[in-house]
Amino acid sequence: MPIQIDPVLLETLGTLLAAILTVMVLSYVLGDNAFFRIATYLFVGVASGYAAAVAWQEVLQPRLLAPILNLGSASFGAATFLTSVVVPIGLVVLLALRLVPGAGRLGGLPVALLIGVGAAAVVGGAITGTIVPQTMAAMESFSPFAVAPQTGETGLEHMVTVLLILLGTVATLSYFRFGVRKGEEHAPRYALRPIRTPLGLIPVPWPILPFFGEIFIFVAFGVMFAGALSATLLYLTERLQFLGSALQTLLSGLFPLA
Repeated sequence: MPIQIDPVLLETLGTLLAAILTVMVLSYVLGDNAFFRIATYLFVGVASGYAAAVAWQEVLQPRLLAPILNLGSASFGAATFLTSVVVPIGLVVLLALRLVPGAGRLGGLPVALLIGVGAAAVVGGAITGTIVPQTMAAMESFSPFAVAPQTGETGLEHMVTVLLILLGTVATLSYFRFGVRKGEEHAPRYALRPIRTPLGLIPVPWPILPFFGEIFIFVAFGVMFAGALSATLLYLTERLQFLGSALQTLLSGLFPLA
């Protein structure tokens, strides 16, 4: 006979456990302590167990163990058997040989395949998912027919926006210059050069584009940091509200109102 568990009790225990773990994590404000380390170890252990379970259920069992258990006499020599069983097992064996003294060089092939495929996927994703869309969006921003229906900017306002986008893009790209003269490897990207004006010598950063590029980069990083900080404060507020509601629920359960 299966054990019947009250759903309300189960939800209450889950809320209580979540509140305790939240307090244990927030205790790091007082410094490193045993409660914070216990919560960290629990998180790492649960995450590792979940990753192992997903790897077994989604990869190892259906793609490695099941084909071996379902082998038949007609499966040997088939193309699918070679590509789905023989080649993965061979690569795993070669990778395991890196632990054997003197045979570690044989494990270079699977490592090279992992790094090559991973690098190709990252570079391809960055080009098709980031560089090309951002380039197309920057090009479309110069067209008033594409921007005006979305932002309502027309005339001088649109011209100022386009000039800022153009200046920010060119200046930021010019900041990351990789060509330097011999002996100037550690030279700054720009320097203050005195310019003679009617008011006297005024130091002006030169070349000017890397200077503006650094300003745009500082502004971008400042905005990103402000966004991350506001998101962190939002999460902290949500956790504090959760602790308040959990404490209220627990107290109302222990001391019900008449």
